[in-house]
Amino acid sequence: MAQPLYRQAEALIRQRIASGEYPVGSRIPTENEWAQQLGLSRPTIRHALDALTREGRLIRLKGSGTFVAEPKLVHESTRFITGYREESLKKHRVLKTKVLFNQVEKPPERACAALALKAGERATRLTRVRHLENVNGNAPVVYTTVYISYRMFPDLCERDFSDASLYEALEERGLAVAHASRKLEVVMPPAEVAAALRIGPFEPAVFISSVGRTASGLAIEYSESYYPASTSSFQIEIQR
Repeated sequence: MAQPLYRQAEALIRQRIASGEYPVGSRIPTENEWAQQLGLSRPTIRHALDALTREGRLIRLKGSGTFVAEPKLVHESTRFITGYREESLKKHRVLKTKVLFNQVEKPPERACAALALKAGERATRLTRVRHLENVNGNAPVVYTTVYISYRMFPDLCERDFSDASLYEALEERGLAVAHASRKLEVVMPPAEVAAALRIGPFEPAVFISSVGRTASGLAIEYSESYYPASTSSFQIEIQR
């Protein structure tokens, strides 16, 4: 069965972007220009451009035109139990981390519940913002906060996690994360998170909360991570 005309136009425009004819950040032809080039109607071209915009390939700016977008980062945190540092190394990317907080404090109720902490128990809060060199203009890709029971890892706040793996540190203590339960939703992030991610105050973020457990089922870490929705995608695999 022949593809609909807008799908054919979509494939042709995508191919020209992939070939480098229209690099990231460049302005592509107008609907009229595409219609003339491809011999198709403007509504057909508009349908194709709308599909590519939803896909994240294009950005349409009113009064300015349509531009090729930076490809979204594909995160694999929804597929594997791995730290962001390990994921970056696997993909041959240079990860840079800025530690915002690493201190012992009274955790919020949601962290206490996730970690099954007793009344009055403290936890170490580790908050980091991370970016990848030469990706998306070095803009931050994730803002993440992790809570670890102080009782289980009392000297965690003495470690420097600007260039070290939290998961490796846990493994060294015999607290390797073997199972994780994660919840993903789209939210409007708190103002301080939006500022740290360098996104607008009304731009949504993908929020992932996670509870990591050891092989014995002990809850060892509770984390909350925010990813800019406009530049992030997540790979999910389901097997039967």
